[in-house]
Amino acid sequence: MLESGAWLRHAAHANTQAQKLAAALRLLPGVTLLGEPQVNAVFAQLPPAAASALHAQGWHFYPFIGEHGYRLMCSWATTDADLTRFLSDLNSALNGTL
Repeated sequence: MLESGAWLRHAAHANTQAQKLAAALRLLPGVTLLGEPQVNAVFAQLPPAAASALHAQGWHFYPFIGEHGYRLMCSWATTDADLTRFLSDLNSALNGTL
């Protein structure tokens, strides 16, 4: 992984996906970014009902900062389709339709 540079490609991909996620989250009412992502983690405040609905759908993320702050992680395997699915489910949860 070191010699081929795969580690750097994988890290860059995860970081890019986190930037895409953060950009989309900024557009959703009721969601607040708790800081600008520097790497592959996005810290966001979500309404409790939306977080619960996402967990019920099988999404895994963890409380991290404050009462309703969560750590959302992207990895080398996070696809654009993954982001689209998560954001669609989050949007439905925010609208009470999930």
